[in-house]
Amino acid sequence: MNLKMDVSTHKNVENVIRYFLIYLPPRGAESILDVGGGCFAPYKGVLQTRCAEYKNIDIRPGINVDYVQNILEGTSFKDKQWDWVWCSETLEHIPQQHMKKFVDEVCRISKNILWTFPLPHSPSFPEDPGHSEVIVDMNSYSKDFQVFDKTTKTGRGIWIFARKDRKVEITKSGIIQEGYSPDNLPFKVVKNKMVKRTDNNKNIDKFFKF
Repeated sequence: MNLKMDVSTHKNVENVIRYFLIYLPPRGAESILDVGGGCFAPYKGVLQTRCAEYKNIDIRPGINVDYVQNILEGTSFKDKQWDWVWCSETLEHIPQQHMKKFVDEVCRISKNILWTFPLPHSPSFPEDPGHSEVIVDMNSYSKDFQVFDKTTKTGRGIWIFARKDRKVEITKSGIIQEGYSPDNLPFKVVKNKMVKRTDNNKNIDKFFKF
């Protein structure tokens, strides 16, 4: 099965930026929840190669939306249910008075989070009238997470919230976190393709039904 990983072109309303792929969750994660991935989930192709379970949650239904829920109303997920959350180009669409509530709920359901959003001086910010400046104090979550600010001078807001009980390193090839290994996955990735493993007896049929 060839799963395309190119996110340079898409029909989603969000402003997808390939630069954020530098900060992919570690390969071998148990699960990744794509928060606000939109109807077409442009990051699905690459995120599902990093984990045993990928799901997309959005307020709008769509062909690639697994959960239609409004995070501001609370979700049905248990505390720390998701190993990683990928929330790219979503937070800036939340009304400012509700941004912290949104962040709090995402923090409740996840062990690790990748946030990206454009800042007001970013060239992409004025292109969408739905953009609002993110006013959440991201550093205030350091009591519960290891917080890394990777925001760029060009206006790409990039924050990583990592669980405190595992060592983590942010590299140009992605996020390296203690306890994860691609060998834990029921498939392997060869030339950007998910390939069934032949070196174990795991039942992996469900990972190839899309």
